[in-house]
Amino acid sequence: MPKPITILVEGESDKAAVVALAPRLGVDLAAEDITVTVIGGAGNFGRAIPEAVRLGHRVGGLYDEAEERFVADALNRQVGEDLTRQGFFACRPDLELELVRSIGAVEMAPLFEANGDLKTFRNFQDQPKYRDADVLEQLRRFIGANGARKAKYAAVMAEAVDFGAVPEPLEGLVNWIWSA
Repeated sequence: MPKPITILVEGESDKAAVVALAPRLGVDLAAEDITVTVIGGAGNFGRAIPEAVRLGHRVGGLYDEAEERFVADALNRQVGEDLTRQGFFACRPDLELELVRSIGAVEMAPLFEANGDLKTFRNFQDQPKYRDADVLEQLRRFIGANGARKAKYAAVMAEAVDFGAVPEPLEGLVNWIWSA
């Protein structure tokens, strides 16, 4: 019988994306004995990785590019070293922008409309601080403006992304799961 798997993620939005996307890619988290665990920030990888290993789990996860040092340290690796063989995948710069890029800026408007946020997004775009920003950055900032919206849209985007456009870190994580 394969080892249980613990997927470590920094926050609730990362978990929401993994949980929403997994079944679309043929991964039944419960049946495969896979737990997606929110560790409350990258600084906690150093505690969470050894803890899961002590339980006899295979451990993998997602992290934001800027937080690589925490994962590398926890795995006794160097920053810049390929951590994918250990099951850890960098989001560049974060999972929200990975998903926005994969879906495309134009396709985000119908998602906002369907979820009652298009007018709020348009008002956000018109704020002086964001008016001149690139639309991808506007989308990223709007989605990340609060935790509830961030988790909501992580799941919505994971459910909407085309199979051929799944962000590399999520695709890598699923391939790692299947490689057991």
